[in-house]
Amino acid sequence: MLHRTLFAPLSAAVLAVATLAPLAASAAGEFHFAPTEAGVERYPDHLRLDPSRDKVVAELEAAQKQPAWNAVSRGAPWPASRAGQPATREAVAAEAIKAMREGTIPSGER
Repeated sequence: MLHRTLFAPLSAAVLAVATLAPLAASAAGEFHFAPTEAGVERYPDHLRLDPSRDKVVAELEAAQKQPAWNAVSRGAPWPASRAGQPATREAVAAEAIKAMREGTIPSGER
């Protein structure tokens, strides 16, 4: 019985979404539906300015010059850049002790 009580409202909701989805998608473009003889109105301020082909080609050529491009073009992630010299074990331990003494990180239970 629960199936019958849920089916009608659920199917009505799905039908409403399926009916209104194209209208929402058409609002993203430069032309919008209008209930006039022409059928559409133009809104130039809604025009998307995609990058030009020359700009895309220039960005692609710059990316292809990267040393990791061969691996990245096959799906590997870009390697992480180094952020300076790695710290030694002693330096990390000294920094942790200093932070515990200053109270910026907790030590033990309270």
